[in-house]
Amino acid sequence: MTHLNLFEAEFALPLPDSLKHQVRYLFTDVDDTLTWQGKLPSQTLQALEQLAEAGIQVIPVTGACAGWCDCMVRTWPVAAVIGENGAFWMQKNAQGQIDTHYRLEEPQRSEQYQALRQIQQQLLEHFPFARATADQRYRETDIAFDIRQQHQNTAEEIEQLRQALQTSGLHARVSSIHINAWRGDYDKASTALAWLSDQGVPEQDWLHKTAFIGDSANDAAMFEHFRLTFGVANIRHCLDSLPRPPKYITRQEGGFGFIEVAERLLT
Repeated sequence: MTHLNLFEAEFALPLPDSLKHQVRYLFTDVDDTLTWQGKLPSQTLQALEQLAEAGIQVIPVTGACAGWCDCMVRTWPVAAVIGENGAFWMQKNAQGQIDTHYRLEEPQRSEQYQALRQIQQQLLEHFPFARATADQRYRETDIAFDIRQQHQNTAEEIEQLRQALQTSGLHARVSSIHINAWRGDYDKASTALAWLSDQGVPEQDWLHKTAFIGDSANDAAMFEHFRLTFGVANIRHCLDSLPRPPKYITRQEGGFGFIEVAERLLT
């Protein structure tokens, strides 16, 4: 896959009042990037609609479960949804039906999922503080632990769990609310590029016509692979853990920061 890691700045800058851009594909994280404090602000939904009307396709790239991704792609004004940290993308076909494109084929996908659930159960028994996410039953390819959604873990507990997952041979990524873990040669960025290729977007357009906005260490691959990147204000707490920071940071947090970016892209 072609990488888009050509950067003009090593450090995150305040979001400027205007942007010169050719963006037609805006990839975005969901939790605490489109949402804020567990809700999708009505103004953020309006910004998504305005972007779509302007011909800028928005593609959520999230660790969210397949069940939630199905709901998003059916009801939000988005072009597609990349879910479970790059395990698949969902989008409507010409007949309005949902097609799901997996990065791993059957039966490998199902076999790996069963093995992952066994690892999850072992860790739940080993770490008294560990909790599976409420949406685990709606996942198809990964396991997830709730660290700041319905349960609150300390930084030390989160790191213990992350290291245990990695010791088990899994990819483990920490988002603002979950730790997601999976097996497979994919992540958010590689699947975003695979989606662009599948849509027939020429590689020479990927550099200037794409952008990404996110909020956490779980978005590191996207910040590394794309040139025009944004962080909402709440990303500041994890900047030190990112190999490559976003190019710009908004003034506001979560979905309200997303609105700032949308306004610049629509101007």
